[in-house]
Amino acid sequence: MPGQRILDFGCASGRMIRYFEDVAGRCEIWGVDINAEHITWCQQHLSPPFNFATTTTFPHLPFEDRSFDLIYCGSVFTHIADLADFWLLKLKRIARENARLYIIIHDNHSMELLLSGAAGPAWLSDMLREFVERSGVSDGTFTMFTINRGPNSAQVFYDIDYIRRHWGRHFRIHSITQEAYGKQTAVLLGR
Repeated sequence: MPGQRILDFGCASGRMIRYFEDVAGRCEIWGVDINAEHITWCQQHLSPPFNFATTTTFPHLPFEDRSFDLIYCGSVFTHIADLADFWLLKLKRIARENARLYIIIHDNHSMELLLSGAAGPAWLSDMLREFVERSGVSDGTFTMFTINRGPNSAQVFYDIDYIRRHWGRHFRIHSITQEAYGKQTAVLLGR
């Protein structure tokens, strides 16, 4: 593990990165987020042992090529309404040859759980139900769609077959795990 690097892409106020404290002395761990207030809080309360940087909504990461062994994105791609492919390619650029990327998404299964009322929150279920009724995406013919488009509030849903085909062109898909994070699906990718 010495010399390895981990990136928490979309770290917010460090709710996940803080659980890596036991390995922080043996590897370099970074958190990035577009919210400067979150990053400032993390820098004040979690650094050291962690490193933090503010990014922008335009895809750019301040790291050299092939520099991370593990990149995880906890419920980040569920909110990237625009430029998601660009961000994915930026993550690929900084992933080392045998790196793993762990990305949480809303997919068909998440949509089914929300529409059935088996998962919440209720406001998201209601908003999704209204969108599905208006657009007809319930027939399964979508690749991705966004509801509640707006700053920090977009909810993005992906067709899982689209993920396999599209993301599979850029990465090896090691696994797809439904309900890995509540109603959300985890996609484990390899470079």
